[in-house]
Amino acid sequence: FVEHGAQAKVSSIHVNGWFGDFDKMTMIRRCCAAWFGWSSGLDPSALYAGDSPNDEPAFAAFPRSVGVANVRDFADRIRHGPSFVTEAPGGAGFAELVDHLLS
Repeated sequence: FVEHGAQAKVSSIHVNGWFGDFDKMTMIRRCCAAWFGWSSGLDPSALYAGDSPNDEPAFAAFPRSVGVANVRDFADRIRHGPSFVTEAPGGAGFAELVDHLLS
């Protein structure tokens, strides 16, 4: 990807590749502005959950960010990690987060 001018980020299950100067957070902001009218930034009550280096921009931007346990496998590739990390990896980690939110 990079050799041909694209951006590339590793995910826990694939590699994301794209052309252009944007990242996941750029698109989150764009979608939140369009769908929810959050033109002045993110809602302070919003929470972001992710699992890999492609989530780093969102981990850095959201005051409340959660990584599932396998995000630790990428610690050497992420400068801005999540605020919290679940005990379980993958889907079980996301389920752990949902259980916590519902309790």
